[in-house]
Amino acid sequence: MQVAVAAAGLWTAPDAVRDLDAPALAAPADVAAWVAAQGPEERRELWGRLDTQALLGDTVLVDDVKEGWAQVVVPSQSCRKDPRGYPGWLPLSQLATPAEETGERVVVTVPKTDVRATPGGAPLVGDVSFATILSAQGGEGDWVRVSLPGGGAGYLPRAHVSAYASESLPTAEQLLTTGRQFLGLMYLAGGVTAHGLDCSGLTYSLYRRFGRLIPRDATDQYAVGEPVDLADLGPGDLMFFRKPDTGFVYHVGICVEVVDGWPSMLQCSQTDWDTLDGPITEIRHGHLFAARRLLG
Repeated sequence: MQVAVAAAGLWTAPDAVRDLDAPALAAPADVAAWVAAQGPEERRELWGRLDTQALLGDTVLVDDVKEGWAQVVVPSQSCRKDPRGYPGWLPLSQLATPAEETGERVVVTVPKTDVRATPGGAPLVGDVSFATILSAQGGEGDWVRVSLPGGGAGYLPRAHVSAYASESLPTAEQLLTTGRQFLGLMYLAGGVTAHGLDCSGLTYSLYRRFGRLIPRDATDQYAVGEPVDLADLGPGDLMFFRKPDTGFVYHVGICVEVVDGWPSMLQCSQTDWDTLDGPITEIRHGHLFAARRLLG
């Protein structure tokens, strides 16, 4: 099965959802309305409820179906919770049979766009997010035809996608320039869309856009790439944070530069409820314990 909406949340259990989550559970999902209705207090409540999101066209393995909900894992989001992929629950109505595979794939490179019924026509799937990967079926002029779950097809603006190069790696400049599209975006626990990101959702999505699927969560991302001595920290390196009294990796960001031993970082910060590019705080500096390099 594949995700048939722009973004489907992976919930910890069917009863973890709140009344205000109804727009995100619909088919089609209205993620924009759902996110817009939530400030910091409502977003705090997502901890322990929403773990991540899967994007249009993502494959899911269905383990169980219960009262309109599917228990699934998402192979494209590896994590320590399940060796097959990220586990969770989502509404069965947000899934469909797999799209036709053509051998060519494109990835969305803008924060969000619409899949349209015809070139320039009405939207079929609105607010398709950055880093969504779909099979291409050729196109017409400025439009690329893409396969959709459930057997349909639609059109994306050619300017909004690039050919997807599996297993490629971004440069530091590509990571940082692309990531800055999201400056000012409010933090959203479990978020991997242009409507809201969490810290590891930002790094996961950026690498995914450039062809490398890294683990979804910060703790698991700490295992990828080459270790970097903090004295050698440079642009594009992933920076990891933990409190001195625990081994739990609670935060990840991307190094922008180091000035007089003090790093600046591109990050999606729960503390600030914002996506930021600037020097890290003294508290963060005290919690910075490791860095990894995974660059082309």
